[in-house]
Amino acid sequence: MQRRNTINERISLIYFESKQRYGSPRITLELQSLGYKISRITVAKYMKQLGLRSKLSKKFKVITNSNHNYLIVENVLNREFVVKTPSKVWVSDITYSAS
Repeated sequence: MQRRNTINERISLIYFESKQRYGSPRITLELQSLGYKISRITVAKYMKQLGLRSKLSKKFKVITNSNHNYLIVENVLNREFVVKTPSKVWVSDITYSAS
């Protein structure tokens, strides 16, 4: 029981250090590199009992096309966002959805 508690603590530690991205295969490799003799199946079972699931990250996809002939407005604000009078500077942002 002590060994299982220790392994569960290690699994949780590795899981959160990896920003919740590691699944049972990587956590198993980490544990084995620390000297624990444990299978991936056992790690997966412990992770399920602990309610730990790896977060899948999507590959970064470039959606901005910089090769265009549209008008490019001069940067007059020059990142000086603090203004002295109201309605002196207005800014906006466009968020694209990659569908």
